[in-house]
Amino acid sequence: MTTQRAASKRTRPFTILATAALTASATFGAGLAPAAATGLGSAGEAPGLGSPSDFTTPDKVADIEFPTTISHRGGANVYPEESMEGFTASAKDGFLPEMDIQFLEDGTPVLIHDDTADRTLNGVTGPIRDLSREEWDSATIKHPAGGEEAATVTLDELLDEMGGEVVLVPEIKPGATPEEVDRVLDEFDERGLKDSLVVQSFDFEAAKTIADRGYTSLYLMGSTMPKESPAEIKDAGIEWVGPSKNLPTNKMRELDKAGFHVAPYTLETAKDGQHLPGFIDGYFTDDAWTD
Repeated sequence: MTTQRAASKRTRPFTILATAALTASATFGAGLAPAAATGLGSAGEAPGLGSPSDFTTPDKVADIEFPTTISHRGGANVYPEESMEGFTASAKDGFLPEMDIQFLEDGTPVLIHDDTADRTLNGVTGPIRDLSREEWDSATIKHPAGGEEAATVTLDELLDEMGGEVVLVPEIKPGATPEEVDRVLDEFDERGLKDSLVVQSFDFEAAKTIADRGYTSLYLMGSTMPKESPAEIKDAGIEWVGPSKNLPTNKMRELDKAGFHVAPYTLETAKDGQHLPGFIDGYFTDDAWTD
């Protein structure tokens, strides 16, 4: 992981426009953020998009107030998906930035949801695991509203900008080997991030490893209950569960009564959170700003 961190130190084209837009958001309120976001992209040469003093998201899991809003893929309906612009805007406005970890050809952890580049990236195609670091760095992230594109982001770059400054919610995607899961957790260990991460996985063994390693673990599940019972999940040390929003309410209540923080995915906007049961501790949304 040391080599990967050194490689991430190059200047990346994170936008000056984003800094201006986010400053405006802080001045006039979070409601401005989606409108400003349509012009975000990688037009400038600023290496970062804000300072920790700009963030209003808590920096420790223990300080999260419930119900909490998790900005899915950094606000994928508002900002370029899994971009530093979206992550930073989320943290400035008090939402937990969420991101997905995939791996390049050389093993570098990068932030993208799909296991192929085609849906969200321009400049590259095909499986993420077939891309070189040079190809990844040359790609750009499409804007959901056709606005300015953004730079791709490696895990190291995100942690350099925001690690330990806000609670982050990374997902280690299905397909990661046990060795890759350990390498990611080793990277978190090296940076001392145990108190400031909620680490997710759809894979029960990975979620168990995350908990065993001392991290707050979130076990993702679909619209039906997993094969593991709530008691088995609890015994694995897992504290959060992320069911599909389509899991029946009585099943979500069962998870709540078992003592989990229940955070369903994925709502289109934060306004949809008003329709969730009152016992829900949080939710994932593609647009945390529209409430």
